[in-house]
Amino acid sequence: MSGFESSTKVLVTGGAGFIGSHLCESLVKLGAEVVCFDNLSSGKRDYISSLLDRPNFQFIKGDSQSPSDVREALAGVDVVFHLAAKVGVKRYVEDPLDVIKVNVYGTHNLLEAAVEADVKRFVFASTSEVYGKNPKVPLTEESDRILGPPLIDRWCYSSAKALDEHLCNSYFRRFELPVVILRYFNIYGPRQETSDYGGVVSIFIRRVLQDEPPLAHGDGTQTRSFTYVSDAVDATIRAASEKEAVGETFNLGSQRETTINELAEAVIKLTGKYGRLKPRHVPHKEFYGVWYEDISRRVPDITKAKKILMFEPKVTLEEGLRKTIEWYTQNLKTGY
Repeated sequence: MSGFESSTKVLVTGGAGFIGSHLCESLVKLGAEVVCFDNLSSGKRDYISSLLDRPNFQFIKGDSQSPSDVREALAGVDVVFHLAAKVGVKRYVEDPLDVIKVNVYGTHNLLEAAVEADVKRFVFASTSEVYGKNPKVPLTEESDRILGPPLIDRWCYSSAKALDEHLCNSYFRRFELPVVILRYFNIYGPRQETSDYGGVVSIFIRRVLQDEPPLAHGDGTQTRSFTYVSDAVDATIRAASEKEAVGETFNLGSQRETTINELAEAVIKLTGKYGRLKPRHVPHKEFYGVWYEDISRRVPDITKAKKILMFEPKVTLEEGLRKTIEWYTQNLKTGY
């Protein structure tokens, strides 16, 4: 599946984070020499604690905004998985400047260093946010970006990640850097941040486990395509070895369209609290403030990823939620 050998040295930026730590675990099991690079601003050392004594794993604390840190981490690296980013919708509206700086400057530094290091593959984790509020689903990789005005800070992450994609494509065309871009659609699973800055799945689970109603923003009829983390990780690894993937962009997500109301009800049911809790609806402005705009539907067309990356989501939403709820039931009290 992987194309990785024990001599393959890989760098995972954001490797102590939610998706990054799962990716590191899979790469270590495949026998790659893994360098985990993270500034621990949102990632946790605990997430990679089981890997620290493995001979083919190394942790480097560093910041992608520091060119010297990046160059040090890239020494001898064959493959880069660039996942480090400032994420979380609440962060977009509270600190758009930091979101833009971390995502754009960090990606530029990684690309520059990757060219100098002559890496064999650069896999960039982008997002379905780049599509903005385009209602014409399912969204293909060529679908238009439709955004609100720049006055609305909600769009800063979408714009930053789209600029990152422009950078990746430019480095591929000008310097022949072997780049692959992956657009993740609402990845969820164990280790996702549960604070109000996290993802909707982890926030709902945290609230319900604490006997609080899940807060559905607006009327809760907006839809997303929730994708379990192991499915995203498998495709991410394939993107580093498939020859046809170079220079391409891929949607990675479930094709099952789920409303936020349906998600809330599923979490309540799977935690055994049906009849005791029900979703509470709150206006967007109450939670995010005035610089926010929502997206009504988001569903990917994954035809291209199926063909080239053999991507086929295996974990159903119910199965993924059960696994995630089980993990948080055991770990939520420790501060995850």
